[in-house]
Amino acid sequence: MEPSFLQIAELFQVPITEEPTFAPFEPRKRKGQTAQESDELGRAFLSDGDWTNAIRHFKDAIAQRTSGDIQSHIELAGALEYADQAPQALRQYQIALKAQAEAVEPHVGMSDVYKRYSRYEDSLRELDEAIRLEPNNAFFRLKQAETYRELGEPKKALAAAQRAVVIKPDEAFYHYWIGDLLIKMKRYDEALDSLRASIELSPGDDFLYLRAAVAFWGAGRHPEAIKSTRLASDLDPEKHLYHGLLGIMLQESGLQDEALLESNRAGKMDRYDHDSLARLLDEMGIGA
Repeated sequence: MEPSFLQIAELFQVPITEEPTFAPFEPRKRKGQTAQESDELGRAFLSDGDWTNAIRHFKDAIAQRTSGDIQSHIELAGALEYADQAPQALRQYQIALKAQAEAVEPHVGMSDVYKRYSRYEDSLRELDEAIRLEPNNAFFRLKQAETYRELGEPKKALAAAQRAVVIKPDEAFYHYWIGDLLIKMKRYDEALDSLRASIELSPGDDFLYLRAAVAFWGAGRHPEAIKSTRLASDLDPEKHLYHGLLGIMLQESGLQDEALLESNRAGKMDRYDHDSLARLLDEMGIGA
């Protein structure tokens, strides 16, 4: 059950909106008669992890397309990347750029290939070009932020992510991403501002309340951390991890009787839950 308006208002003192919906997956055909159908088949096989058939269908699509149409080259490059054929993937992106010099997708694709192999400077160069071509594309800004983060440049990552939010302020994930980065930077009060915005946009996501609990605890606001974890647990009562975390936070807060009430559910945690709990406690600076 989602937290009520009053519960969220009490925690963050802000309004909330509805959760997003998602379109269903469409079934695929066996043989593509057009470039569009071949591309659709390629994507379907790609989603199944069948790189060989995906590549075959994308090559069919290239043969079926008119000269200068780069869409299937982009699709084929992506499949080759997933198949760990990076040089061939880069070659397809280069063919696409030769056909359409101002195309954005090849730069983004090459950036992904370079980042996968830790060539971060090359990855950022391609993203810079994509952003030059589409300066108001928030997704490209976030990819830039992710690359800076992996490169160990959190301040540059934060600046890039903040630009993404300016462009697309109604994207819950962007606010969460900034909040998560700020937690890593130990800027907990600022992290709470971003996580609050994320929860406003996606109030039914229990994970956001868990991240907010980490930020609350880091900011020294232990009662709010406990309350946020309880709200996460209300959203997904089957996650025993939340009870394990609650028990420890309650113990740390001197609430032994309340901590004991969590022990039965916490005892049902599996190995994955214990690993997750250990990481959370380390992040929160709690010695369990």
